[in-house]
Amino acid sequence: MKMPNCTDIVSTKSLWEIAIEFLRHVDKNLMEYNLKLAYIVYLLCKAEHLSSKKTNLMVLLSCFNDIGKLHVRKNHSTPEVETYLFLKYFSPIKDFAAILIDQNHKKLVKDGKTFFLAKEFTTFLVEQNDKDQAFYCVDKRKCDPKDYKALQKIVSKTNLEYELNSMHYKTIVYSLIRTMIFKSKERDDLLIMCSSLFEMYSIQTLYHSKVTAMIAYMIAKYSHLPKDICAKIYMAGMVHDLGKVQVPLDILEKPGKLTDDEYIIMKTHVKYTVELLTHNMDFDIVEIAGRHHERLDGYGYPNHIDGFHLTLPQEIMQVADVISALIAKRSYKEAWSIDKTLAVLDENVKDNKLAIEPIEVFKDHQKKILKASQKYMQRADGVYDKINKERDYLINEKHLGQNSKEA
Repeated sequence: MKMPNCTDIVSTKSLWEIAIEFLRHVDKNLMEYNLKLAYIVYLLCKAEHLSSKKTNLMVLLSCFNDIGKLHVRKNHSTPEVETYLFLKYFSPIKDFAAILIDQNHKKLVKDGKTFFLAKEFTTFLVEQNDKDQAFYCVDKRKCDPKDYKALQKIVSKTNLEYELNSMHYKTIVYSLIRTMIFKSKERDDLLIMCSSLFEMYSIQTLYHSKVTAMIAYMIAKYSHLPKDICAKIYMAGMVHDLGKVQVPLDILEKPGKLTDDEYIIMKTHVKYTVELLTHNMDFDIVEIAGRHHERLDGYGYPNHIDGFHLTLPQEIMQVADVISALIAKRSYKEAWSIDKTLAVLDENVKDNKLAIEPIEVFKDHQKKILKASQKYMQRADGVYDKINKERDYLINEKHLGQNSKEA
């Protein structure tokens, strides 16, 4: 079953601001640096009279310049390599991602030099808060003379200290992103990027959001809900666990059972999900995502909402979240069989935890739904295999390069 096109229910502006809020939750200082870098990149591109499209892409690249730092702890890679891999495979700016690793892409060499000049200058400027000193710290030998001249012009004519210590730079960057015109496929990629941000933080939940979204959407379709409601359910599934970014990794990826105190912390992820989505998405989507752990008997969390106040889309999300968690392999368990999964669902119905209607729809179409889920996970495995192979290649190439220089 083809997943819905969500371009009618979510804007580029909304997706962008959710992504920024997510990264701010992870590391506020890192996000502020990236926004300042994006502003310097914008000024350089403007001084060099680059096209608006190329300028926008360079600005967007700058905003996610250091996202790879979320994943470096997992391997012996570098932030640049991890950012490159994330943007190449999960973003609408995949063609520009190569700039970050300075590889062979000859058509991007010029843009790469512009980007790295902006990055070097921004780093010195943030450290010293003196634009003239930062300018003279830049390694002129590595710069394109035209870039260096453009930077010199910016330094002499712009009050950067004021602009970077006020809200002006954010205003410019935000307005650029908000007015970007993405094609339908590119906006879908932006949605996937938002959903995949969490995977940079915790690899234990690799496909959970996407599989949950798929299962919920299929149950909604087979329940004959209106097209726009099905799309909202799918969207809610894609973002329902973003708030887990606030949960410490030693709790999130604990191989054993959580203690009572750890479970209390784990439950806060719903509150943070709602905070990330509020004002950026339709209220219906926020409620569907924010109520995925509520239960019919009122003993769910975080607000103990009972079945009388739950809608069918919210009940579908609750069921899909449970199914997705049970059929997936996690750090603390193997994937469960369909028989065991159905037994747990029946027990939840008996205990007045989950609604019977979406579970009956799932049972009626379980083969199609599970087949789609398995196909998706296999396809995702293929993508991650590619990522791992390319990572190994890039790391080995870097080490070989270092060894040859040392020799």
